[in-house]
Amino acid sequence: MTFPLDIPDSLRRRLPPGTGVLLGLSGGVDSAVSLALLRALDCDVQCVTFKNFCHGDDTPDTTDKSCCSLEAIEEARRLARSHGANHWVGDVEESFRSAVIEPFVADYAAARTPNPCLDCNGTVRFPELARLARRQGCTLAATGHYARIGFTGTEARLLRGYDPTKDQSYFLHRVPRELLSGLVFPLGSFTKDEVRQAAGRLGLSVADKSDSQEICFVPDGDRSFLFDDGACTTPGEIVDASGRVLGRHRGLIHYTVGQRRGLGVAAPRPLYVVALDPGRNRLLVGPRSAVATTGLAADDFVHLVDGLEDQGSTWCGQPVIARIRHRHDGALVSGWRRRGDIWEIELAEPVEGGAPGQGLVLYGGPGAETVLGGGRITSVLREGTAS
Repeated sequence: MTFPLDIPDSLRRRLPPGTGVLLGLSGGVDSAVSLALLRALDCDVQCVTFKNFCHGDDTPDTTDKSCCSLEAIEEARRLARSHGANHWVGDVEESFRSAVIEPFVADYAAARTPNPCLDCNGTVRFPELARLARRQGCTLAATGHYARIGFTGTEARLLRGYDPTKDQSYFLHRVPRELLSGLVFPLGSFTKDEVRQAAGRLGLSVADKSDSQEICFVPDGDRSFLFDDGACTTPGEIVDASGRVLGRHRGLIHYTVGQRRGLGVAAPRPLYVVALDPGRNRLLVGPRSAVATTGLAADDFVHLVDGLEDQGSTWCGQPVIARIRHRHDGALVSGWRRRGDIWEIELAEPVEGGAPGQGLVLYGGPGAETVLGGGRITSVLREGTAS
């Protein structure tokens, strides 16, 4: 069957017939359509599904939500077979646990707000995918992420996906720079709606399958099973800025900065989580203005381009945008400077919900579509105070 979407010329040039591609196949709609597109271009496709964290009991809930459940792995195998592609299962449980799950638990215990997808993509998934691609003699490695790889001369750059509601470049900013030239994202030039429609027209069994959630090892949204009984799972006081007790929380691991729902506190105006205080086992809440900031500090900074100076406000003469969440539209950066390992970022407008542990990603170039790099937020300035 002819592929039902117009394939960009840039992708055709990168993927001439016979190109060897190792595709990370999850068993979901995005990677399934990526496989169909690659085969439509007559690429020599091989597939691998990573087993990050396998749930022992595949209930309907975990099957739908976990990207590495036994059912998802079997679905990926069926998809690969239907397209005449070899399929393997890559067992990365050990590295995933040490590089993703254990830091995730440690961050929550220290009242930080981690994003495990950043660690997974930067230290497990893409390094392992690139290693396996080399081993199998493939020229490129691919996934179904909504992002793009562009080139300036021979320099590969990570770019936003065309669909602003689905762009996943934020999650990919920690992928090692040296791997970018060997990656391709077949869906980066399409919208999610187009991909689902294509899946339906291709008759793929996963066309209506729901998207997997962001945290694959917490399929029901309750992360408490990862923690031993202790301070971070013990109920405590919910207080306002004056220290007035407003209610009780269920354990600090159940809350993140900027959260509004699920606080269980009656108040005349909406309250938001402002900070977590593990020392006193308190949850600090306040009005929406209390979670706004124009100053952030980040460490563990990753550079994906040249020309990002230690102090400045633009890149290649153009404004820079900062994002602090996947679904954050971004805020104009008014300046930054590096102090040792810490990058201090000043914003031209306030952003809400910034918290230690989150990723801070900088974008620049035409349309602010190029990922310049990013780090992990270490502190947030709120009304002159760092948290």
